[in-house]
Amino acid sequence: MLLSERKNIIIGDQCLFSHTIWFRNADPHLIYDNITNKRINPTQSIYIGDHVWVGQEVAFLKKSFVASGSIIGTKSVVTKLCYSNTINAGNPIKQVKENISWRGECVHNWDLEETNKYNYIPNNDFKYTYNQNEFLSPKAIEEKLDSLNTAQEKLEFVYNAIYCNKNKNRFAYFKDMPYDIPLPKYENKFKSLKFEEIDETKPQPTPPAPKPTPQPTSQELEIKALKEQLAQKEQELINMQDKFDKQNTNISILENKYQKALNTKNHLSYKLGNALIKAHKNWYKGGYVKFIFEVMRIKKEHRNRGQI
Repeated sequence: MLLSERKNIIIGDQCLFSHTIWFRNADPHLIYDNITNKRINPTQSIYIGDHVWVGQEVAFLKKSFVASGSIIGTKSVVTKLCYSNTINAGNPIKQVKENISWRGECVHNWDLEETNKYNYIPNNDFKYTYNQNEFLSPKAIEEKLDSLNTAQEKLEFVYNAIYCNKNKNRFAYFKDMPYDIPLPKYENKFKSLKFEEIDETKPQPTPPAPKPTPQPTSQELEIKALKEQLAQKEQELINMQDKFDKQNTNISILENKYQKALNTKNHLSYKLGNALIKAHKNWYKGGYVKFIFEVMRIKKEHRNRGQI
């Protein structure tokens, strides 16, 4: 939201705004007519009525007036007056449908039963009508605000004429209806409000000092030290157990490796190969002859063990 030159943004009740919406009531740099040397792009206020639905990424520019009960489509750029109970969209904004109304229920998680429930709504809650005696003309509001000098005066006017005005059709407007009309009469209810003045120069009461924390006794300190020692010993036992478990695991691995080695040495192929190596080393002493008898002995031994 970017407000310039002390102009206004007035928004009614029960409006529904999506995300990434911005308001800018100035150009913001100056543009002049070269013949008259007069500025031709004055900053102007923005007005949004009651029960207006605004889609995401909508831009409201100066002199926008969105009347009650209307819808502004996604990514639209609002630059002018949009009538009540209409759908408007585009850049620049254009009216795309009239004589509509909308409700705020969200359909995302509905089942078929809930959908059918809202297919027909027999009421006129959000149908607006123009009433000249109730209409708050943005032109009249601007003229009144411009005539007031102080923020206090403007606050009182907005509270009395707009905030306290509960007429349904206060911002309802349709094509060809009277627009440049005076404001309806209103009561000065602001003066009945009660305000409490805060004297910032008055010293604030000193908060009570926090109660001192009681010091532990020697017995309590001794018990605390024993608990800490006990916790330390428990942790040491846990560490020792972990080391013992790891050692047992390593022993089991070694036993498995040793058993595999024993099984390999007792295997027939291993013994025959070992006998052949010895026969080759002692070939000159009749090693190969002895090898034949050694083979017969090894096979007989394995046959007796039932391994062949």
